[in-house]
Amino acid sequence: MARELKRTELTNIVYGSSFYGGGGGGSSEEGLALIEAIYKEDPNASIQMIDILEMEKDPNIVSTMIAALGSPVATKGKTFQEEAVNAVKGMQEEARFKGKELRYVYSGEMGGGNTMLPLYAAWKCGLPIIDTDGNGRAVPELNTGLLPVHGIPTSPVILASEAGDTIVARTEDPMDCVACEKIARYMCQAFDQGIGFAAWMMNQEQHLQASALGQITLAIEVGDILRTTPTKDALKKLQSYFDQKKIPFKPIVEYGTIIDIKITSEGGFDTGITTIRTENDKLIKVIFQNENLFVETAEKTIVTVPSIISTLDLSDEKMAVPVSNSETFIGQKIALTETKANDRWYDLPECYNCWNEVMVSAGYRIVKPEVKFW
Repeated sequence: MARELKRTELTNIVYGSSFYGGGGGGSSEEGLALIEAIYKEDPNASIQMIDILEMEKDPNIVSTMIAALGSPVATKGKTFQEEAVNAVKGMQEEARFKGKELRYVYSGEMGGGNTMLPLYAAWKCGLPIIDTDGNGRAVPELNTGLLPVHGIPTSPVILASEAGDTIVARTEDPMDCVACEKIARYMCQAFDQGIGFAAWMMNQEQHLQASALGQITLAIEVGDILRTTPTKDALKKLQSYFDQKKIPFKPIVEYGTIIDIKITSEGGFDTGITTIRTENDKLIKVIFQNENLFVETAEKTIVTVPSIISTLDLSDEKMAVPVSNSETFIGQKIALTETKANDRWYDLPECYNCWNEVMVSAGYRIVKPEVKFW
């Protein structure tokens, strides 16, 4: 049965998806700004969310993911409202061109900005959102994702600017997500390091095959815990929740201080290293390319993707706030956690191998990482 999402649920989604974003996916500041934009326009607004089984079974009735693509630092504070709506309209035209009808929107990745954005676009276009996510986490590139790994064509890709400029990218091989990534990143740089985009037009059968089902509900539940629990109790409450769900979760750092951040923003990416000093004076390094990719001590690597590596800001006693790498700063008091990603990330070797190039580019020393099976 369809669920009406109102301000409280949407706020929970922002914080829950920030947690699941694992350092990427935009900031909670952007997500909260999108909520304010909705309720400024309509104080009684709600967004309809449907379960995947409520989606029409007709293979020609389809959905599209919507997201913003670019450097989180370069675009911090930008909400991509017009870009998202223009991307939906562009994909609706592309669907008609292919003899299909686009009736649904879904989230392409978790993140404070990038999960709320498709909900905003769905509301603005009068379409329901599906309780699913294309990845169940944030990812740095189109080719580091569940959908291409599980055989869903990336092409066509719609790239849309704030002004209404719309570019349709069709690759010779619809499965060539690397070519789609190159085109999207080039256009991203042409539009000041940020652009709206739509991709992975999917019917119900394809969602059942590939996407992270029920992920919006998970974000609502985690966001509610974070939003309503005092900071000192947040890790304990999260541990209890994930234990109940039988989802592996553990703190990597319960309380630490960021003592250094090295970051470079170029090519639509923020790449860098965050160094954390723990309470017992150990140094932990988090290496990221938009998203947190792996964590090292002086002796070894202790966690890698696809696990979700989340940073929680502990500076406010009322709430532990999950933050992206665009929101961290030297001197910040934080916790660092590891959460098992959606089960779809563990059912094929390609789910790990798709990260190889990104990991090596970020400085990981082994091309084929030793994978931790939960």
